[in-house]
Amino acid sequence: MPPEDPSPPVDASGRRQDFRLAADESSPLVADCLTASGRFRERVRNVSSKGAFLATTRSLRIGEEIAMVIPLAGSKATIKATGEVVRAEDAGYGIEFRVLFRH
Repeated sequence: MPPEDPSPPVDASGRRQDFRLAADESSPLVADCLTASGRFRERVRNVSSKGAFLATTRSLRIGEEIAMVIPLAGSKATIKATGEVVRAEDAGYGIEFRVLFRH
């Protein structure tokens, strides 16, 4: 039996198929973040079951650990997770969740 592919399903363009919640000006998402260099609050461009994208000019490193609390706009729900910086872009950083906390 072949080993299972641990990566998420992708479409023909190679993009992930997991659900994403995108934030916009009318319903911004702001995360409370903690890294080894300190605490900060940053805007979240989108969030999914696998991770989030922080829209920031703050300097983070690929592989850096981060803890995040993201209140979902218009809801009492909150995402609490720890993760790792896995992608850097001019507009911010992709965070892959490692542990999601239930509350």
